[in-house]
Amino acid sequence: MAKTVEYEGYTIQSAPHQLADGEKWRLRIFISVDDHQGVKAREFSADVVYATEQEADIHGIAFGQRLIDGKVEGQSVVDMKTEDRRATPRLRVQFRTTFSSSTKKEGAGVMLDLSSGGCRVESPIPVEPGLLLELRIYAPDVEWPLMIEAANVQWVSGQTFGLAFFRITETEQQRLGQMIDHLMEGGEERADHLV
Repeated sequence: MAKTVEYEGYTIQSAPHQLADGEKWRLRIFISVDDHQGVKAREFSADVVYATEQEADIHGIAFGQRLIDGKVEGQSVVDMKTEDRRATPRLRVQFRTTFSSSTKKEGAGVMLDLSSGGCRVESPIPVEPGLLLELRIYAPDVEWPLMIEAANVQWVSGQTFGLAFFRITETEQQRLGQMIDHLMEGGEERADHLV
């Protein structure tokens, strides 16, 4: 049912989480921003519980707007737009990748570019914006595939789609950083292609 709205240059996507009892829903949202250095995304949740998914959806969007406005104590998105000199640009790559979703959709494709916050993939498998995918990246210089636990489909154009990384373990985040450093060392001319 996920609702998605644009607000103050950010994208808020509501993705309520169903509790174990199967009757209640917890408010959960993803907030992303697409700047010149790629997509940055973050997950936020609140301990409020709702009776229906629709209720959690509606309140999730309102919660996201308040959060962006700086009205939620202890949570902020201000730093998401702060220019970080160390942030990596999108690097052009040609990596084999496989993906799957909780709805059992599975597929393979070719990763066309990669940054620390997301990537662009070409695949004949149709996906829709808002879909969460588990992603495996098969880079030539790594022993086993890099795994992104959850990547959100931001946009779709033909057989190409953009993903924002939402959930990744600390170990895999370090491996991703090393992979990007290695790519940048491999040739600066590959690092200045912003797509």
